[in-house]
Amino acid sequence: MEFGREKKINDNSNPIDLIEDTIYRYDIDFFRDTPNDLSIRFKGLWDSYDVNFSWNEFSEIIEISCNLRISKEKKVNSNILSLLSMVNKEVSLGFFDFCKKSESIFFNYKISVKGIKILSKEQIEDFIDVVTTECDRFFPVFYVFFKKKQDPNYALKAALFDTCGEA
Repeated sequence: MEFGREKKINDNSNPIDLIEDTIYRYDIDFFRDTPNDLSIRFKGLWDSYDVNFSWNEFSEIIEISCNLRISKEKKVNSNILSLLSMVNKEVSLGFFDFCKKSESIFFNYKISVKGIKILSKEQIEDFIDVVTTECDRFFPVFYVFFKKKQDPNYALKAALFDTCGEA
């Protein structure tokens, strides 16, 4: 792996190699099953997150996905779609989605690197920060929805609140 003078990573590498190099420095567990895919697991605020990075060399897009792995107490009702819509309005980058087959919530984030000659370590760290921030922020909402009451408004109000003042 070659670094330029400005701590930039040269563009002749697979971005997954660059991501692997960055997470290796932080001693995060990872698994690499193909040259274009990398999985990591790390501890977030509420739970451990399984994050997958996939590189599509033809479209030059890095796709990042994270399964929130919240177990359900009962079958998920159609209100999940309303909750996703409400949550996704609040997400800064990326989006949450529901997989009917596995009845799981996923966070997805795609980055186009087309035309970018260099990818910095700071950019890679930002990719991971976005996933961590959004999953930590909205994990409680989905937890309340799945464990307490499958009502989108209730889940949002119970889990997302702004604090005022100082303790």
